[in-house]
Amino acid sequence: MGNGQKRNEICFCGSGKKFKRCCINKNVNISFKFVHASQQSPEPNLGIVPSLEFQGQRVRTIWSTLYFRPLRETFHEFLILMAYRNTYGKEFHENQVSIPSDKRHVTFKWWEAYCEWGFKNINNIVEIENGKVYYGTSTGEIQSLLQHAYDLFCLQIVNRLPEFFISKLRDVHEFQGVKYEVAVAAIMARAGFEIEFLDDNYKSEVHCEFIATHKESGQKIGVEAKSKRRKGVLHEEGEFNADADNRGNIQHLFRKARTQKPKDIPFLIFIDMNLPSTNVNNNSFDGEPPDKTWEHDIDQIYANYKNQSTSPDPFNAVYFTNFAFYYQGNNSLSFPWITYIKKSESPEHEIRENSLLECIQSSIMRYSDIPQEI
Repeated sequence: MGNGQKRNEICFCGSGKKFKRCCINKNVNISFKFVHASQQSPEPNLGIVPSLEFQGQRVRTIWSTLYFRPLRETFHEFLILMAYRNTYGKEFHENQVSIPSDKRHVTFKWWEAYCEWGFKNINNIVEIENGKVYYGTSTGEIQSLLQHAYDLFCLQIVNRLPEFFISKLRDVHEFQGVKYEVAVAAIMARAGFEIEFLDDNYKSEVHCEFIATHKESGQKIGVEAKSKRRKGVLHEEGEFNADADNRGNIQHLFRKARTQKPKDIPFLIFIDMNLPSTNVNNNSFDGEPPDKTWEHDIDQIYANYKNQSTSPDPFNAVYFTNFAFYYQGNNSLSFPWITYIKKSESPEHEIRENSLLECIQSSIMRYSDIPQEI
């Protein structure tokens, strides 16, 4: 295994020397007997090796690489660091610094918000076993960054983040769609599925985003993920108008998703509404939230589809999500995300075990539950 260290970092062995002048050429093996048997992973379906302490550092594992980190670094800090260091990369970060702020990638803006949040809360100190850490109330931008980083981490843990995904994540025009694909794939991975992405090699045919295979039962399921684009949101041109744009106008996404079903296996559709919350304590509207919400729109769209459909449904379930934490901006996160589910009563291909849909639903319901430590 690699050790995840850079050449100019202080060596993990504790010598005080730089890694390149110390253990870089040594075959260092770490005994995992240091892992306490009582430690249980909060994500049992991912096979995560719990972190451990070794010679004054915390050792974390991502796929085949070991990372030696300071003991006082929290798991959340590690997630955000890895998102930029391992996924988006140093070159991406340096490029963002050099361009005008209005042209910067939204993840970089979330990163800036995270740094500002750290300075703001630097005096909010709490003692932990390995020293002191600061804390504060999460905001919409920080939750967006942290959740995205956790989704990336979960896919990297099982080595299922293709290189072509990374280039698309860096692209402001591709980011929204790929970010949602990452989120859905992470949800399925946390539910106990192996992920096979169908990349650009399949351009010549209509296909879904990926095939999910349940590890225990072997059940294969096709999965399609689509995110509604809104004016002025996630790099889209224009300006979002809460009064005019807060509608569940996703007919075309639902229609297109149905055509992307793979042959001979069950099929799940995920559609993200990308809208502000209309729940209690909503901060996105002047006055009371509208009586007619996007959930009502979905009911009508689905009813129209069923009235016009004469054949079995190509899908087994459609999950309408709203993982749009970023609408809260720098405000405290005061509302939950939403998932609205439509299950087919007559799917073209049955899922052998009904419990699999329950596993997926459970994973969705835990979407914003990020462990404090792994």
